[in-house]
Amino acid sequence: MTHPVIEIDGKEYAATWGRSRVAVTPGTHRIAVFFRYRGQRSARLAEASREFSTAEAPSVVRLTARLGPRNGSGFRFEDSRS
Repeated sequence: MTHPVIEIDGKEYAATWGRSRVAVTPGTHRIAVFFRYRGQRSARLAEASREFSTAEAPSVVRLTARLGPRNGSGFRFEDSRS
């Protein structure tokens, strides 16, 4: 079984397939999304990363990370901020 992981500024957060939420402070952050198989702690499969900024707290930034349709596809981000 695979487990998605969200990493923000070097700190990992367990995620679920579907929607996950992680609170961040105002400022610029680096987010990475990847998955790993159980027992493969160092694996970072299909990884995608980008920087994003929040201006003030509380702030909601919606970033969608979608995994491609093929085995071997990477994640890609969709920014839903207006």
